[in-house]
Amino acid sequence: MTSAPATFEDSTLIKLALAGEVEYFAALMDRHIPAVRKRVHFMLRNTHDVDDLLQEVSLKVWCHLSTFRSESTFRTWIIRVATNEVLQSYRREKRWSVAQDLDLDTLPCARESPQESVARNETARTVRRAVATLPSKYRQVLILRDLKELSEREVAQLLELSASAVKTRLFRARLRLLAALRKSKKQGRVSLAA
Repeated sequence: MTSAPATFEDSTLIKLALAGEVEYFAALMDRHIPAVRKRVHFMLRNTHDVDDLLQEVSLKVWCHLSTFRSESTFRTWIIRVATNEVLQSYRREKRWSVAQDLDLDTLPCARESPQESVARNETARTVRRAVATLPSKYRQVLILRDLKELSEREVAQLLELSASAVKTRLFRARLRLLAALRKSKKQGRVSLAA
């Protein structure tokens, strides 16, 4: 008579799963899926997408289980896989660039003249170009904090950074953005009204 998989250590379940014993993989996933679900739910904030994304995570873990090197706990590893999958889903669906696709800046405003509308549109394009030139680590923090209006704590959890790292990156991102905008202004691309 064999022992119940629920009593085995993660390392034992992984070895047995890699040997082709699917029920041990299921036991391993059952043990850690609540923590993964919690992380994914926090990141997505859309309950409709959570189950689909958990399926993707399970598939990725199954396909890449042999790459787990026990340098961290299995739970840490699977949560990292889930985090990466959420970020990939953002990239695939281009959720971060919805404003660019819709381009609300081109819609006329009743309170502004045509000249003001043109200036506003050009300024918005210049800012988008400047944000796009930022290094990824700064661009991510700037978009999540200033455009998506997430709290520093939420950004830190989403990107798995400390709160102080988020503050530092955000400060540096804003400085770089300001420098890029000043450079554009000197080159005569846009007149940034005060």
